[in-house]
Amino acid sequence: MTNNTQVPKLTIDKLGCQLHVISKGQILPVEFTSLVTHEGVAPEIIRIAGGCKGLSQAIQDGMLQYFADGFKVVDEGGATVREFHGTAFSGGTANADADGGIKSDMVTNVPAHLAHLYPCIALSTTPRTGVMHMDSRNGGVIVDAYGGRLDYRQHAAAVVQEDPANVLDWDGDLELYLTLLEGWKMAGKKVAIIVLNGGKVTRDEIYKALKRQIPVVVVEGSLRECDAFIKAFRSGDYSDTAAEEKAALVKKGKLSAAEIDTAIGAIHAQCKQDMDAIDRTLVSIVPVNDAKALREALLARGFLA
Repeated sequence: MTNNTQVPKLTIDKLGCQLHVISKGQILPVEFTSLVTHEGVAPEIIRIAGGCKGLSQAIQDGMLQYFADGFKVVDEGGATVREFHGTAFSGGTANADADGGIKSDMVTNVPAHLAHLYPCIALSTTPRTGVMHMDSRNGGVIVDAYGGRLDYRQHAAAVVQEDPANVLDWDGDLELYLTLLEGWKMAGKKVAIIVLNGGKVTRDEIYKALKRQIPVVVVEGSLRECDAFIKAFRSGDYSDTAAEEKAALVKKGKLSAAEIDTAIGAIHAQCKQDMDAIDRTLVSIVPVNDAKALREALLARGFLA
């Protein structure tokens, strides 16, 4: 679905989406961080993380509606009685169609979609993993080597780089955004992360968030590292964890089978160590595209107040 006219319901800056670029070790400006305290905005901040690789078309087609329905409370007749009016937070990239229009087909598009429907704030942090470009078709900001555009339909987007001359990897903003969530939590705000699908970075997001006492809602049936975490959480079986990394090592053919088993075994051991240390009550598991279950999990965590 392409949507170039989608705008936030809550207008903060008439000029449009704020764009901030910071180098690693720098702090985000108050113009970004203070948006969560804007008048009328609830002290509820939810990071939406993960990916869409391998998902069925049906699940992808229903994803935005899943979040939209999960972020509102309805009565027995289905009428909306409460809408999310906190802050939705994610990575900031969006795919573009052949004409350069923004497409809403990724997890990172959820905050903009929610902000279009509800009086909430949409923020993002994104690592710069390539030379930034201005899209030749419309001037959109590209932050990676694959044409990933910043979704300008948010209230503010922050690009994180190593420094002006050097880029970061895909997890380059992870510590920054977890520290932000941790700080907001210490300031009395409710925070949580919803994770869907995803690979290595998503796995790190889950475990590192839990180590910081940040609640995590894991979407079951969304595949990859989310389902691998759920399997490990329930049964202690880590065999699906780091499956993509194992496949990549096998494909490269540079290591022996024993060396690959050792490398992947080390990941499993670290995950088990982290799992053993977490507060398991911080974990909620909800089925993919089951909006009612997502809503109930958020309500149970004190969101949608």
